[in-house]
Amino acid sequence: LLGGVERWLRLAGDAIDPADAEYLRARRDGFAPAAAALTPHLTPGPIHGDALPRNVHIGPEGPVLVDLETFSADLREHDLVVMALSRDRYGLPAGKYDAFTETYGWDVREWEGCSVLRGARETASCAWVAQHAPANPKALAEFERRVASLRDGDESVRWYPF
Repeated sequence: LLGGVERWLRLAGDAIDPADAEYLRARRDGFAPAAAALTPHLTPGPIHGDALPRNVHIGPEGPVLVDLETFSADLREHDLVVMALSRDRYGLPAGKYDAFTETYGWDVREWEGCSVLRGARETASCAWVAQHAPANPKALAEFERRVASLRDGDESVRWYPF
């Protein structure tokens, strides 16, 4: 989950404020041991790692997962936190999220470890956008919006897919 943070920040280079990069490194260093210490609610197993609705295509034979670069075996709650963030940060309508949790049978936001995985995922998501900042002013603006919302502790700030 946090393995790419350093690489993405290095790729951002001088395009981002060094204080923002250090802030994300400190968040990573805080969330990594906290995530490793979590007691899962679900049995660990295969996860997509970026389980966003856009990464599931429905074909004639049924659903097909795409964008498998982060597929691994880990806490299955990772993928569920991605869905919760889709609702809370990226504008997935609450009704769609509620339908998802009803079908799944559980809402990860009820789990005591959710805030740890959420914080780790938000940290990684900021760093991922940073790598695009040198070549794209929109990426820099999105990176700055995300970091500011984390610094302010404002979980209501909308983030935009990049």
